Formats: sequence, C-alpha cells, structure tokens
Amino acid sequence: MGSQGAECMALTSATGACAMAAMSLLSLFELPYEASILRGASESVLLLLLGLVCLQGETRLFYSYHEVVQDNFGFALKPIGRGLTYLIAGVYCSGARTLSVAEAVASGATSEETSVSGVFGFLWYTCCFLTFVGAASSIWTWHGERRAALSGAHGGQADMDAYYISS
Repeated sequence: MGSQGAECMALTSATGACAMAAMSLLSLFELPYEASILRGASESVLLLLLGLVCLQGETRLFYSYHEVVQDNFGFALKPIGRGLTYLIAGVYCSGARTLSVAEAVASGATSEETSVSGVFGFLWYTCCFLTFVGAASSIWTWHGERRAALSGAHGGQADMDAYYISS
C-alpha cells in the first residue's frame, strides 16, 4: 500500500476514535431520559476515555500521556486492539440506541418525554457507522502489517516468533 493509502487508513481509523468521543458527548444529552443516571454517566465516561486512548494510539497526539497509555492501555497501541475496541463500542452503542427507541415506542411516550429524535438518531447512528469504519480500517491495517511481517521474515518463510519479537 502506498503512502497515500496508509495516510487515508490512519485518518479513517482516527475518525473512529473521534466518533467514539462524539458518542460520549451525545450520550450526555440522553442522561435526563435514562432510568439510571449513573449507568448513563459511566457509559459516557467510558466512551470518552476509550475514544481518547484510541486517538492517542492512532495519532500520538498527547505526547505527555503516551507512557500512561502504554502502561495501562496497551491494546490501544496496536491496530488490532483499537479495531476491536471500535467494533465493540459500535455494536454496543447501536444496540443500546435501538433498544432505547424500541422501549420508548412501546411505552407510548411522546418525543418530548424521551430522547427519540430524528436528528439525534441520525447523529448517533452516523457516529456508530464511523466507528465501524474505523474498526474496519484498523483491522485492515493490522492485517497488512501482519502479512508484511510474515512474508519478510527469513527469506519469505513465515516465522511467528520473529513477528512477535519484532513487535
């Protein structure tokens, strides 16, 4: 893959991290309508934390926090770890939103009493989609790195030990 392709994949992966952080902010708007404010607040904090950690893994943007991320959130420094984080967050958030809308419709509540809004739903599912795109990009990057490491070790012979030692 050329340098432009690698830059595009890195930008797409970073978009997934930003989408996770945006979903955390969107979930704050949903707090007044939740049955448990503590659960909603903890989801929001977790999404923001994981989004920022994955953004650090993608871009090394927060230089002073790199060692903290490396020591406590090592998964965020590998593309497969970030990809799985994006995938789990996207599946959870899309399922949670679908469930909350289904509960609101089943209870017969009006849109003023719930967080069922077309604009909010559009923003939420757009962030979920961008998270899935970031997951696909990170997993594809991991696959390319793994393939390159396996084909280049010992004259083309696959040696998993050399791959794991070099990482």
